[in-house]
Amino acid sequence: MKIPPSKSHTMRALFFKHLAKKDCHIENILDAPEVQEFKKNLENWDEIDRVDVKNSGLALHFLIALAALSCKKTFLTGDYSICNLRPVEPLISALCTLGAKVTYHQNWGLPPLTIEGPIKNGKVHLDGTNSQHVSSLLIALSQVEGKSEITVTNPCEKPYVEITLDWLKKLGLRVENRDFSTYSLEGPLTVPSFKITVPPDFSSLAFLVAVSKILEIKEDFSDLDFQDLQGDKRLFFYLNQEKCCIKDTPDLLPILMVLALYKKGPSFIQGIHVARQKESDRPFAMKKELEKMGAKIEIFEKEDYMYVQPGPLFGAKLTSHNDHRVAMSLAVAALKAHGTTTIEGVQCVSKSFPNFFETFCPDWAAKIGKDDTGQVTIEPARSEICRS
Repeated sequence: MKIPPSKSHTMRALFFKHLAKKDCHIENILDAPEVQEFKKNLENWDEIDRVDVKNSGLALHFLIALAALSCKKTFLTGDYSICNLRPVEPLISALCTLGAKVTYHQNWGLPPLTIEGPIKNGKVHLDGTNSQHVSSLLIALSQVEGKSEITVTNPCEKPYVEITLDWLKKLGLRVENRDFSTYSLEGPLTVPSFKITVPPDFSSLAFLVAVSKILEIKEDFSDLDFQDLQGDKRLFFYLNQEKCCIKDTPDLLPILMVLALYKKGPSFIQGIHVARQKESDRPFAMKKELEKMGAKIEIFEKEDYMYVQPGPLFGAKLTSHNDHRVAMSLAVAALKAHGTTTIEGVQCVSKSFPNFFETFCPDWAAKIGKDDTGQVTIEPARSEICRS
């Protein structure tokens, strides 16, 4: 089970390399379409004024921040998910307070949009539900002369902000972080040349851990660097809980739901609102697909939690909702379902785990068939049922 490189670290490494405008050495880059597209946009940044980020929310927010540093107008758009499920208004509002000008072309608060800067230093307020907004603003202000202060309400996904802060610190910028609610910094930061080997991705590792738990395979993960700031290493803690809160680790929600069905993880999952504006509305997308397999899941939207009842799963025809984490989680769920499962639209998995279907489970556990139309078939080797 080879763990792919971290997407979070890869994208930050490429972004800071662009800002450095010097030779930087990055090893073990995640080989994924959205990473290559982001890299291409950065390499051609001075020559382009229209950018399509495809399905990458992180690329969208980083490039919005980069565009806000320039006096030229930049048009940014993306796929259906980007233009309908990824509100950017909190970040845009903060950048406009600092001097940016923005035009929305379809729906207010959503791409496609045109932005121009340059922004200046200052004090801004920002909703922190989406950590990518916080990270993008921190990096943008690191490039602006003078002192700035960011006040954040509802800070979520804090480990991702920690990764950004760690990058800035290692590159030489002093940032004062007061409980993820207030940040003070003074730019401009001259990004030096740097070398980095991108570490394994704990978000992708979560699926392999789930496979080992569900199939009861002993796997040794002791060689991983648990000092790395990636928040999804918390999976190992959640496994032993009856309840958990994913406010800081929303990417774990889909696979935690699957683990709960097999009584291998918490049944009560709190803080689910942070997972609703990803590639899909993940709590409801997973509920819809898993219920096709016979699962019983209750979502208490006002109370911001769900209950997943352990019980048997059965093969069914499913769809990925064009969400890589949904697709991979459903594939793991199918490994011990009773009967064959098909999942449509699995091309999206290449976003973070390009060879997932070739490596995620041992040959003896299931027969995996994948065709050119983006459909995968999973036939468990033994017709086992998860019993409550």
